[in-house]
Amino acid sequence: MTALRIANKPELLARTLTMLSETVERYDLFADQMEVVNNPQAAEIFRWLEQKQRERTQVVQDLSEGLALPHIPPWDYHWDDAINIEVPGHASAHYMMTPYHTLTLAIDVEQSAADLFDNIERDTELPEVRKLAHGFAREANAFCDYLKQKREHYPLPQAGWDEDEDPPQFLE
Repeated sequence: MTALRIANKPELLARTLTMLSETVERYDLFADQMEVVNNPQAAEIFRWLEQKQRERTQVVQDLSEGLALPHIPPWDYHWDDAINIEVPGHASAHYMMTPYHTLTLAIDVEQSAADLFDNIERDTELPEVRKLAHGFAREANAFCDYLKQKREHYPLPQAGWDEDEDPPQFLE
């Protein structure tokens, strides 16, 4: 993971808000996709994840109140959609995914976010950024642990879970 140097508290809050907002949008998109392909279990979990991320976004918005947050161009965010650093990539969902897969995807996202905030905490010399990053990492780790417990209620998918003898066809 590339080191991310944070200049100040408003920059960390701006980056965090963008990351959370993109995650909300992605979970909403995945839920819509799962509804279209008639996968209600995965859709329900994505909707739940979307709501949790909305709540977390509100907390960061509250922390940002009264601060002038910088505009950071999207190309300066330093996360790579292809490897799912902090936001679930577009290719992360499969139309036949099970609740186990859905929660595993969310666990990966939370672990990635926790790692990012741990790195920011370790690399900064600014006490207010260190404290905030520590709190964000702790919260991401706690949610990751909760998701792991929740995933235990679902069976581990068997090999071949994604085999479909009549896969969807795309019209040209």
